[in-house]
Order: sequence, then structure tokens, then C-alpha cells
Amino acid sequence: MDSNALAQLPKPGSDLVFTRSETLAAEARQYVAGFTQSMMKKPEHFAPGRFPIYLASGSGALVTDVDGNQFIDYICGLGANTLGHNHPVVIDALNQHLGNGLLHSLPAPVEVQAAKCLVGLIPGAEMVRFFKTGADANSAAIRLARSITEREKIVTVGYNGWHDQYMFDTPGVPAGLKDYTYRMPLFSPDDEQPLLDLVEQKGSELAAVLLSVPYNRVLSRRFIQQLRLACRQQGVLFVIDEVVTGFRLALGGAQEFFKVDADLVTLSKGIAAGMPLSAVAGRRELMQEMERLQVSTTFGGELLSLEVCRAVLQTYAESDYIDRLAKLGQRLKEGVNTAAERLGAPLRVVGYDPIPMFLFSRDPAEHAAYAIEFVAQMARRGVLLRRDVNFISGVHTEPQIDFTVNAVVESLQTMIADGVIVAQVA
Repeated sequence: MDSNALAQLPKPGSDLVFTRSETLAAEARQYVAGFTQSMMKKPEHFAPGRFPIYLASGSGALVTDVDGNQFIDYICGLGANTLGHNHPVVIDALNQHLGNGLLHSLPAPVEVQAAKCLVGLIPGAEMVRFFKTGADANSAAIRLARSITEREKIVTVGYNGWHDQYMFDTPGVPAGLKDYTYRMPLFSPDDEQPLLDLVEQKGSELAAVLLSVPYNRVLSRRFIQQLRLACRQQGVLFVIDEVVTGFRLALGGAQEFFKVDADLVTLSKGIAAGMPLSAVAGRRELMQEMERLQVSTTFGGELLSLEVCRAVLQTYAESDYIDRLAKLGQRLKEGVNTAAERLGAPLRVVGYDPIPMFLFSRDPAEHAAYAIEFVAQMARRGVLLRRDVNFISGVHTEPQIDFTVNAVVESLQTMIADGVIVAQVA
């Protein structure tokens, strides 16, 4: 291995110290409502006491926490850092355009330019509207669908954001909103027919099916096409939530990957490689209905995110980025699954190659019991993982993937030796 490759690997110690992280956490509990800005970044979602809480910096696929510990990062800003940390394309776009200002008092040319770039990549898209978060884009798409169809109810699949119509069973949301949303799972093949049946039976009431694909399995093209046909037959708008999968599964997203056409697509995270931006894209005949809606956001026209969007989309289109994600993800999946099977450990990497999900059990409680210990062991060896869905970035390297597989082997061996896992060797 050459010196450059070695420089891109972490240098973990035998014991991790999180003194500064713990000090900051104590202050956060006093001053930050809800501890942090995203519920998925809370310490309890990892391995409390054995996992960093605060990161200080990142470069490429490596991050350094506030205590100086270094890790290979597969959390990737919850999927937003598609090009890793501090990528030259992003930094150059920021430096080049920072002097032009942040937010103009009238529309800026980059709004048109970024929209044209996006239309050039998303199948079927003719118009775009920009927002700031995935939840914003999804809610705009749903309002648009309700206006177009003159229907009020929707079907949601997967996590579509924190807004009331998706999280109707959480505190602070009016109870009556549950009557407007059918929430359907797709975690197993057995969930597919009930979703198709619902669209057929309730279609005359439905404005849209908003689909965020599950990450624990790869949906078949046949099923996605069946769902799309069912929506078309019932006059229901088929909306693909690509907040996570956009610019990961294929250059044209899930539509290209599944060979299916959506009425609307929502995007965020990878659209600007970590800068705050989201969008709704679709056919002109649908999108022009936005003119009638009270959908407006001051920061949708924020200049730097749109400039980064342009640069990032060009990078995706002109490089081997998509193929690289798939190949590295496949290398990780095959390496982990082969090792886990050899050791008799229940761990498997499942789902889409660029979005590897580390799964110990289909039972959530049983999985969590293993996963907490697993991510702690992996952090000790210099690898940051979530307890379920993780991400490959465009700057991960083969040596980093192989380093990660070796860390998995050592972590599982430790868990077996400590009795956390009972090996089942054939």
C-alpha cells in the first residue's frame, strides 16, 4: 500500500477518550432544545459512552472528533455528503461565488441555471422548484398533488420528513390529520400486495403515493412498475421521494434504476453534496400548477447552495461517480457478508450497494442489542457507522473499504469471544 493510501486510513488507539465531547454534550443539554438539530444525530442512536458525540472536521472520507480521534466516515452527514468532506468541487464553487453575495433581493441567474442542470439529469423533468430541506420538498409536492387532483388523502411509504402529515402520531400534531394519510410499510415482499390493493380500493380518494424506498431490501422493478400502473389507472400522482436515493442509485435516480416514470420527484441531500438545498421536479403540465399555490420560501434562492448544486451535478455527470459508489458498496457488502458467514455471526449487509444497511436481525429489539455493541467496537477500530443505514461516498477508497471489512472481522470476533454473539458455524 502506498503512502497516500496509508494517509487516508485512521490511526485508532486501543482506547477512545471522549472528554471534550462529553463536556459539549453537557452544555447542549442545557442550551440546545432537543440536544441537536437532527434527531438521528443524538448519542442514543449510536453507542452512548463509547462513540464520539461531536465532530470537529472532515477531509475526504475521514473525520476527526473534538477529542482528536479519527475515523472513516460512513454516516456521511446522514447521506448528504455524497462527495465526502471538503471536496474541491464544493470548496471551489463556494470560493468562486462567495463575493457575489448570499441572497439577492430579486431572483438570481443561478436559479435558472441550476434548474436547467437538474432538468438535464432527472428523467421526465421539465420544471423545478427549489427549497431547503427534504421535508419542505415533500410537503410542496403533496400540496401540488392535492391541488392537481382535487383530492385530500395521501399514501406515504418510508420516512418522508417531520411535517405533520407524515408524523401524525407524534406529540403536537392534531389527531384529525391521521384521517388524511395512509402510512404503508414495504419492509418485506408481503407488504407489496396490500399497498397495491390500497391504491386500487381507495384510489378515488388519493391525491398521491409518496414513496421512499426501504433500505433493508431491493425492490423489484416489476413491483415498482405495478405500483406506478395502479396509480395511473386511479388518477393518483406517483411521487418518488429521492431525498436519500437521489444521485446514488443512478445518475437519473430511482426512475432510471427501476425503469419507471414518476409524476413528481423530490430531492435533497446529494443535490448539493451537503449544502442545504432541496427540490421538486416534474413535467411542466404538473409543475406549472405551482403558480396557483401559496408555496414560497425566502431561502430557496440562496445563491451558494445553488452554485454548488450546479458544480456537483456536473461532477456526477462527467465522472464515474455512480459506478464507483456501486462498486465500492458491492466490495463492502461481499467482504462483510463473506466474513460474517465464515464466523457464524448473524450480521449481513443488505439493500442497495451505495446505501449499505448493516442488519443483525429483522426483529428491531434483537437487532439493536447487537448493533449498539457493534458500532462501539467499530468506532474503537476507527470506523463510524450508524446502527442501520450507512452510505458510500464518492471519495471512499478500496483500501478504506478493506480496512472496514477487517474492522468488522475483529469486531465480530470480539463480540463472539465476549459472548455477545453465539457463533452459528455450519
